[in-house]
Amino acid sequence: MVSTRLQMVTAANPTLNMLANAEHGRNRRPGVENRVDQANLLTAREQQVLSLVAEGFSNKSIAMCLSISERTVKSHITNSMTKLWASDRTHAVVTAVRLGCLAL
Repeated sequence: MVSTRLQMVTAANPTLNMLANAEHGRNRRPGVENRVDQANLLTAREQQVLSLVAEGFSNKSIAMCLSISERTVKSHITNSMTKLWASDRTHAVVTAVRLGCLAL
């Protein structure tokens, strides 16, 4: 019953499905441990922004570092959260690291 429920939940959420497969040893590339084959999930800029979020920078500081507007930073974070099915910016960073999309 529990596994059926888990299958239903992960089927509705692609990120959870990837995490479940990674934790069970599926979707691993040879020579790369605990990484899901999701290299193109986030854009390079989204990865940069999430990396700075992980370091504790505010949106305003990230905007100044990358020479972009604060609104653009918010857009990158929102897009990343949507792609990762994350509920907040911290959750997005944790999920990106777990999926291998972001290295800290």
